[in-house]
Amino acid sequence: MRKHFYVIFASVIFFVSSTSQARLLQIIHTNDLHSYFAGNAKGSGGYARVLTKIKQLKAEAAIKGIETLQVDAGDWGEGTSYFLSDNGADSIKALEMLGVEVATIGNHDYLLGGNTLGRQIRAADVKTKFVLANLVSTEDMQLGNTLVSFVDIERANIPLRVIGLTTAESVFQYSVSPGKVLDPVLVGEDEGKKAKVAGRELVIALTHIGINQDSLLAKNSTSIDVIVGGHTHTKATEVKWVKNLKGKNVPIVQAWAHGLAVGSLLLDVKENGAGVEVVEYKLHEIEAPMAADPTMVEFVAKSSAKRNLNFEYNWDEIVGETETPMTGYVDGLSVEKSSCWGYHIATAARKAVHANVGIHIASFEGVSRPAGPITYADLADSFPHISKFGDQGWEISTVFMTGLKLKMIMKLVSMKGLGVTFSGLGYKLLPDKSEVLYINESEVDMKGTYRIAFPAEVALAINTSFPAYRKYLQGLEHTGQYYWPVMVKYIKEHSPISCRN
Repeated sequence: MRKHFYVIFASVIFFVSSTSQARLLQIIHTNDLHSYFAGNAKGSGGYARVLTKIKQLKAEAAIKGIETLQVDAGDWGEGTSYFLSDNGADSIKALEMLGVEVATIGNHDYLLGGNTLGRQIRAADVKTKFVLANLVSTEDMQLGNTLVSFVDIERANIPLRVIGLTTAESVFQYSVSPGKVLDPVLVGEDEGKKAKVAGRELVIALTHIGINQDSLLAKNSTSIDVIVGGHTHTKATEVKWVKNLKGKNVPIVQAWAHGLAVGSLLLDVKENGAGVEVVEYKLHEIEAPMAADPTMVEFVAKSSAKRNLNFEYNWDEIVGETETPMTGYVDGLSVEKSSCWGYHIATAARKAVHANVGIHIASFEGVSRPAGPITYADLADSFPHISKFGDQGWEISTVFMTGLKLKMIMKLVSMKGLGVTFSGLGYKLLPDKSEVLYINESEVDMKGTYRIAFPAEVALAINTSFPAYRKYLQGLEHTGQYYWPVMVKYIKEHSPISCRN
């Protein structure tokens, strides 16, 4: 009996000794929230339930004596009409309410430009720190001290540094021009080295560059210990491991999108730069009937009321009915293919400005909804984009294009599968396999000129970032017509919307 007691006692001592040597840190992370304050149309997500789960995870860790660091990997802004509440400041206040200590900036957070981003952060006046190391800003952006390259934190007796990195994809560069977003892989390695020289034992890259770029970052790094990412809306139920230049494994995690999940990563941080061990990783899906945190429920309700002040129409007014689904994101992922709903968006724009052809890009769609009554709110969420606060959606622009250029664009779209829908333009494949384009049932004259309607933001992106394509912007005109009121008028005239009209 005494021998048995000593064995148990020795085992307990060994366990306590081993545990005391472990330096455990829980990282709670979100990404690509896109202001889905109230969750999606299926009833999943919602900030109030997200907060309930986060509080639970922190409490469970605290009972075990484990400290927590909470971060967000960007795109907390544009994505639903809730982003309009308090001119975007409420999307930032919500981060603080969720408990986010450090957040990076996603491409949808800076789409309105550096000036607007700086104003939002200052107006929100939160404790959340915003990190972004690979943005070269200009004085006229007036970002001031709203963004820093990194944040140093002491947590669980570990000196750590969180470095922010965002996507440098050329398609988004126009919104920060004349500033520039640098290559996150190069900047990440440089910042990681500086962190180690400064004595930071744990270096976390908080990125909005996508899972493949995260892998490239890890592969080309010597000093980044952990990557917490976003941008590709990846539902990463397991840690992805990538060896760095020193042969050490770097863990990469990402927590889906739209508040549909919260990630919790439990690390054992080794001393003397020996790397990290992942003790446990879990992606917690946010579903009913999970309880909704009452403080966040109240915040979302107040934000909804403030958001509604941004519109020319009554927010809850039913403007028509659709027999076809309002396409958009499904389970956090965009469906990049043409649709009946996309055709009607293109048609509404075309008819409003008396163009020959309307163009709609599926990746611009927002919240998906099933067939049924359409409110003004549904329309705004279906196409949730503005160029500046106060706009009623994106402005519609027109250009003049020859029949030959139209044919070239249509071929490019067909080859690339870009989810582009044309209204007013069709084609027939003849027996000899040649193609004939039609506008209003008349064959397109390759030398003739036609008026094309599309979002003004596309023209801005081309003019700023893709000069080789400026040849397609001949006769560019900003019409002063905006998508939301145009869609209201169109739906009232054509309800019920179906694939037959």
